[in-house]
Amino acid sequence: MNITTGPSNQQDLPAMIELLRSSLGEGLIPKSEAYFIWKHELNPFGASKVLLAKDGDKIVGLRAFMRWRWVSASEDIVAVRAVDTATDPAYQGKGIFKQLTLQAAEECKSEGVGLVFNTPNTNSMPGYLKMGWHQAGRMPLYVGPGSLLPRLYSEKIVQQLLQQYDAASAFDDLTEGWNLAPRGTVLQTPISKQYLMWRYRDCPIVKYGAIIESGKFGIVFRMKKLNRFVELRICELWTEQKGADAKARKAYRKLLRSLRPVMVSCGPSPLFETKHKRPLGLLGPFKKGPETTLKPLAKQKLNNFDGFLQWSPSIGTMELF
Repeated sequence: MNITTGPSNQQDLPAMIELLRSSLGEGLIPKSEAYFIWKHELNPFGASKVLLAKDGDKIVGLRAFMRWRWVSASEDIVAVRAVDTATDPAYQGKGIFKQLTLQAAEECKSEGVGLVFNTPNTNSMPGYLKMGWHQAGRMPLYVGPGSLLPRLYSEKIVQQLLQQYDAASAFDDLTEGWNLAPRGTVLQTPISKQYLMWRYRDCPIVKYGAIIESGKFGIVFRMKKLNRFVELRICELWTEQKGADAKARKAYRKLLRSLRPVMVSCGPSPLFETKHKRPLGLLGPFKKGPETTLKPLAKQKLNNFDGFLQWSPSIGTMELF
């Protein structure tokens, strides 16, 4: 057995998808070429670093680091997130996962990438900690009750409701080159029309809704099944002018009456300026989001990330990946 490692190319894609399927199964996220291309090639932050392990011409291992950015008024940090990984079942236990992961991290560091982060499950968490990752804690979330008469979940009804709040139409109203300037010292994903179109219009596996009044405020959301009911997840939330939070709250209350969710969840939203302590009047924050790990690369000090002290990802920037 002679294992070699190196970058992937376009011709490798069918075999890579087959490896992901044989190693991981379909699960909640499909293993398809369309999804892989959307996620790893069309990402506005740049094409992912994808390394392969081969035994001769056979692909036996895969490791993908997805490009990302975190910005504040004073910082612009290039990052990657450790996402897709797979090892051929016949080659597991031979250190391929560790070799590819450490090689990808070292290459990213030499390219000036500041840090790598991810949200591993309980099975993979110990492996990342052994490779130098450390736990940043659970992402904080705001939550609140929805309707007194919550709607039973139905895929057909959800699709009908989302047609009233079509995200593509809402994004079309934004001018080309539109973006939100970062505010304060809290690190967040930079929001632009290009990012919104990629993340929420073009996503091949989840349909999103949006309410946007250009120059005033924006709400991007999804309707997720929660037991027999609907959970309303606020994926992005922002204002563009003072006083616009009142209009956003009014639109939010109308949305609640229309969708009738059993509960609402939202991440901290530094781009949503309001005199109130909590966005949209929700309760929290509670450390109920995904457990997150970090590893410094070119940026050695990550104190502002630990415990989400000055790091404020939205639900939309953390889910699905």
